[in-house]
Amino acid sequence: MQQPEDSTFGVPRFLSFIDLAYLLEAAKAADEHLASKLPSDRTEEARNKIGNLNATRQSLLRAVFISSFGTIEQNLDEIVSMERAKRGVYLAPADLKDRGVKRSLTYAVKVLGAEIDLGLSHWKDLFLVQDLRNHLVHYGPDFTSGKEHEERFNRFSDSKYVTLRPMICFTIPQIEHIFNLYMTCIDDFIK
Repeated sequence: MQQPEDSTFGVPRFLSFIDLAYLLEAAKAADEHLASKLPSDRTEEARNKIGNLNATRQSLLRAVFISSFGTIEQNLDEIVSMERAKRGVYLAPADLKDRGVKRSLTYAVKVLGAEIDLGLSHWKDLFLVQDLRNHLVHYGPDFTSGKEHEERFNRFSDSKYVTLRPMICFTIPQIEHIFNLYMTCIDDFIK
């Protein structure tokens, strides 16, 4: 007998941005649950519990962020793949040297002839968010004392999409802001 939790809905890859809504709702529910566990007293034990709960919240929000960026990459990639198939273009996106979002953008502009102004603020912000995602994936939430990490820290600290304490941290409103950025980029990409 099938249980209610066995029923799962999915969306086609070209509509994968819909998964962002599911991801955001799950993050909000988990964040509210963890917030409800925060103690109100100021003992050493309570401070330790708060620190552990906040570390758990940040791990979850970082995972949501990383997953969400993968979703936007998949969505843009599927859009160009569908357009390629529709036009019968021989050259595939995978034939380009770029990867991820930049590959989809390069393909759309250079192969499909799309007019996308990558100088617009939302594309610049998306590239910053991509750098943030890459830093998290390859180095974690911390920064080393090297010049490259210092430059990243300075760029990220000026961003409205993340909070540095000094490690990379997110709030639910920042995740929502990032998701709105994704939707702005998708709207511009498909126009």
